[in-house]
Amino acid sequence: MAKGWEVFVGKMELEKRKIYMDRMKYKAGTQIALEDDRNLQDNKPDIARILGQKGYIRLEELKPAADHVTMRGKLYYKVLYQSDEDQEICSVEGSIPFEEQVHMDGIGTEELVQARWELDDMTIGMINSRKLSVQAVACFELFVEELYEEQVSVDIPQMPQDTGIECRKKTLDMAGITVLKKDIFRVREEMELPQSCPNIGTLVWEDIELSPLEFKAVEEKIFVKGEIKAFFLYTSQGEEGGVQVFTTTIPVSGSVDCQGCMEDLITDIRYQISQQEIEVQEDFDGERRVISLEMVLDLYMKLYKEEKIEILADCYGLQKEVKQERQETEYRTMMVRCAGKYRLAEEVPAEGVPAGAKLLHYQAAVQKEGQTQTEEGVEILGAVEADFLLQDESDRRFYRIHAGLPFKYLLETSGVSAADFGNLKIALENLTVTGTGEAWEVKGILSFEMSAFRRAKEEMIKEIELCEPDAEKYKRTPGMVGYVVKSGDSLWDIGKRYMVSLESLKEMNHLTKDEVHAGDKMLIIR
Repeated sequence: MAKGWEVFVGKMELEKRKIYMDRMKYKAGTQIALEDDRNLQDNKPDIARILGQKGYIRLEELKPAADHVTMRGKLYYKVLYQSDEDQEICSVEGSIPFEEQVHMDGIGTEELVQARWELDDMTIGMINSRKLSVQAVACFELFVEELYEEQVSVDIPQMPQDTGIECRKKTLDMAGITVLKKDIFRVREEMELPQSCPNIGTLVWEDIELSPLEFKAVEEKIFVKGEIKAFFLYTSQGEEGGVQVFTTTIPVSGSVDCQGCMEDLITDIRYQISQQEIEVQEDFDGERRVISLEMVLDLYMKLYKEEKIEILADCYGLQKEVKQERQETEYRTMMVRCAGKYRLAEEVPAEGVPAGAKLLHYQAAVQKEGQTQTEEGVEILGAVEADFLLQDESDRRFYRIHAGLPFKYLLETSGVSAADFGNLKIALENLTVTGTGEAWEVKGILSFEMSAFRRAKEEMIKEIELCEPDAEKYKRTPGMVGYVVKSGDSLWDIGKRYMVSLESLKEMNHLTKDEVHAGDKMLIIR
């Protein structure tokens, strides 16, 4: 026995490493039914047919209090229609305010509450030629997330060779969270009419389509990249009159400051439009030829660092007893990152539309209706909601076609279960619409991307203590044993049972690896 062994009786210092995790602290959901009857202003012509509708939620306040959150905001809506009088095309817009108290057990006044929402259904119809009925259901998810740390033991630092402790390490694949924050990204763009377009009198309608954004982590920043497709209907100034069409595509790029961000981090960033303002402005010559767009995106940012961490899995003493204090520790591991594509090709009948009608504009949005985990992967159900705006040039009449194009797609994954969680992104790419007066063919590519994580648990060493061994137990343990390996035995288990080092076991039994098999005969000498 080495001199000074007694120094090491007692608790031993362990080298520890911090890992960071996030968890849902509070969560609640609610649905709000919104209704409004809207009369036309006196200067608006009668409604003959509705050509388009859209709406969006603007959340103005989230105020936490004891056990609840007060939520205030408005549903903004806009309707495009045509009158029979002179075939005039017009729009009408309005808003529906709402206030709701959402119960959230345990929440206090100082919590940072976040929200996600979507319009589950919105229907705008005619009560009569001067009155509209607006009905919508808004779905909200309120939540509070928090970042916390776990400490894992990775080694026994400065342990002298004569301490007589055998240690076993284990490598875990961890995806620890590095950044958890909410931020905003502002888009400010000006779009100028080409020379072939007349000046803007009144802006009647707009469709602003933001392509799925790409996020790239760099040192202390997140780069943002995307594209906006814009469509405008407007009446021209002067005697020319008539409805004009202006379309354009503009790139979007910028960055968001992000403390702690590094290039090799995995980004999980969700976003939604919280504000959008459009205004007609004058150019340098004082003519109304510029459309300004300001958009605010709410970003919910999670950034992960994927790495292999070697932890202290087990230990035992050769001369002393090692008592372990263990605790269950939760960590996150990346299960899969996968992608797939689905080719969309559907024919939409042009019912009620004259054969010579011209297609002015089309747009489509992807609605996910559900997903199911199967043995092969994730089965995704949804529909592409497509809208077409057409005009018969002979009588200046406008027409709207709406179609829901269902899809079902199996995104193949490996080892992912229903309990795993992640972020599924669906994007519609390369959308084209071609056809005649009888039918229109819609083609595009549905792109699917998924990152799946698993919350794993591991019994980890928290503290260890060296104690004097049980004298009676020590005496009962023979100095030499002939041992036959049983099913389920490992070299580590055998060494720990008889308080013998792994190197001694391998040397005595002429083993080159740490592997043993049932039926193997071994000599054990203490």
